Amino acid sequence: GLVRPTDLAFLPDGRVLVTGGSGEPNQLVNVTNRAEIWNPDTGNWSVGASGRRPRLYHSFALLLPDASVLVGGGGASPDSPLNNFHAEIYYPPYLYDPSGNLASRPVIESGPQAIEPGKSFTIATDPGDIARVTLVAAGAVTHGVNLQQRFVELAFRTNGSSISAEMPARAAETPPGYYLLFVVNDAGVPSLARIVRVNVRGEDPPP
Repeated sequence: GLVRPTDLAFLPDGRVLVTGGSGEPNQLVNVTNRAEIWNPDTGNWSVGASGRRPRLYHSFALLLPDASVLVGGGGASPDSPLNNFHAEIYYPPYLYDPSGNLASRPVIESGPQAIEPGKSFTIATDPGDIARVTLVAAGAVTHGVNLQQRFVELAFRTNGSSISAEMPARAAETPPGYYLLFVVNDAGVPSLARIVRVNVRGEDPPP
């Protein structure tokens, strides 16, 4: 089985991307470069494309606002067999249509710069095929660990040419900080993200 490092990144649809790994810590033994995606709804894994470089200790996987994933690093320690001072970008299958062309994506025309825990906010978009509204915490990656992993699905309702999304009532579900806000259509294709700030809840103490 694989051991560290394996790098994890939440995707806009709630699935989890896993990249990198080797059979022995920080060694070129049974290395895997392939991307694997875990679906929490089914418990199933799917195998995606492979990178060109081994990603050992100090590697990372970071979701970008265009819903691709930046994969980089690996090595950078005295006992490492390699030092990867470069990165690759992984484009998950949801960015393509069944013919292999880039999929048509929903668009966030406008939205707030900051949102409040426990309150609703408005997203200007074409609501016709929007199936989900999600928040993914902006990453903070070091030493092969993303310290900011958090995925939140928001309830929403349509209102003419916009969507009203509801933030969770419990402030602990969306700690203050910066998040990537996505809308996802009924084909599973995410929009480009809007970077938003979740504010500190005004109540003292917060629930």
